[in-house]
Amino acid sequence: MEAEQLQFIFSLFSFVGLIGILFYMVFEKSKAEEKAHKIDVLELKMSSLQDYVYDLDERIEGHKTPEQNEIKQKIIEMHSEGKEFMVIENALNIPRAKIEMVVRFHKLKIKNQNLLNSVDEGL
Repeated sequence: MEAEQLQFIFSLFSFVGLIGILFYMVFEKSKAEEKAHKIDVLELKMSSLQDYVYDLDERIEGHKTPEQNEIKQKIIEMHSEGKEFMVIENALNIPRAKIEMVVRFHKLKIKNQNLLNSVDEGL
């Protein structure tokens, strides 16, 4: 074999190797993105499950103590001041899911009151 033929064969193998490496990198990146998506889905499911558990705990307890009402008021006040959930969680030592649930219910309560007020004004 001549030197040019050997050079062509080596460059061909190098090209095939480079293409293989590129395909491998693309494949690994797609696997990483898929894992990230699955992690997001699992975190969402876990969050909704925690919400359900805390809602169920509240229903089972059945009665609200003044202490629980104070904690809810503190959560609402801190959230209205613009504090993040992590800060509220650390300050009051309450799980994030419960804080989010209290804030959601408070927003729904305000929304319903606004809706009722607008209906009353329309009459």
